[in-house]
Amino acid sequence: MRRKVLCAGILALTALFGMAHTAESVEAVNPEWVVERPGAAGGATQVKIGVYLMDIDEIDDVRQRFSVDMFLRVSWHDPRLALPEGARSTQYRVFPLDDIWSPKGLVVNDRGLNPQLQRVARVDALGNVVYRMRFYGELLADMNLKEFPFDSQILPIQFVSYEFRPDELQFVLDGDVDDWVKPFSVEGWKFKILEPEFHDFSVPAAGIALPQFTFRVQAQRNSQYYFLTMFLPMTLIVLMAWSAFWLQPNLFPSRIAISTATIFSLLAFGFSIRMNLPRISYMTRADLFVSGCMLLVFLALAVTVIVSRWANSERMTEARRLNAAARWVYLGLFALVWLRILVS
Repeated sequence: MRRKVLCAGILALTALFGMAHTAESVEAVNPEWVVERPGAAGGATQVKIGVYLMDIDEIDDVRQRFSVDMFLRVSWHDPRLALPEGARSTQYRVFPLDDIWSPKGLVVNDRGLNPQLQRVARVDALGNVVYRMRFYGELLADMNLKEFPFDSQILPIQFVSYEFRPDELQFVLDGDVDDWVKPFSVEGWKFKILEPEFHDFSVPAAGIALPQFTFRVQAQRNSQYYFLTMFLPMTLIVLMAWSAFWLQPNLFPSRIAISTATIFSLLAFGFSIRMNLPRISYMTRADLFVSGCMLLVFLALAVTVIVSRWANSERMTEARRLNAAARWVYLGLFALVWLRILVS
């Protein structure tokens, strides 16, 4: 299945990037053309940029990273590289990217991207320049985990031209984002390609403003996994603590054993959940659920101690009444915990 997806992706890339022509040998150009942007006297130079995501194979909540395999296509028109009308042909020429003018771009949230192709540009007879690169590696994603595990994250790929101002260079979208939706190999997420954003990358303290293009992927976490592996086991633990209210008030050792066992189990679950999250300063919805369950089992322990003490102090009638009332109050409070999680 993986091989079929890759083969289909390669065929799509062939059509998308137009790899059907032959290339001539590398040529030298006027050194001034490397510095001065094309059409400098006529306003901002328009640069088309397209992203083709081959795969997203990992999303790391703890490190707030995601791993991508993607193709980048950047194109612009440089009339200085056009051939005389009598010398034009269907062949393209290949130049090292550093030997011609280029947008001087970088990926702002790059945390370990590895280029897979040569840094060369292909130029046709009319001066249309195309630069293609395949990247594989990690990118940074500033995740908001307040709604975990019912959260949706935005995975950005942020391109910035670090040498030109917004009035000198303008990014535009190359292609249609609806055609780029592909199945990804990472499990537990649903993906949707969003409309890209075009805005300025600003550093107010330094007075810097740069043109930025942001390709965005929305990742919706599959919460069913957490219902089965977190919420269901914790619900069973809470109900195990509830079972102590169905024992006779004078069975102190058995009731205490049940209450303490549930406390230790919930503590272990709480630690395991936090190990899968970064060190954030706010509580997630999972944290709220764990905290609510923890308070309930401690309440069950407190009621168990009180009921057992009354039963051993010739107050059996009051002990039984409190024990009976606690059965339904406990369930009602647990229902409120679930309601708070589901509707928040």
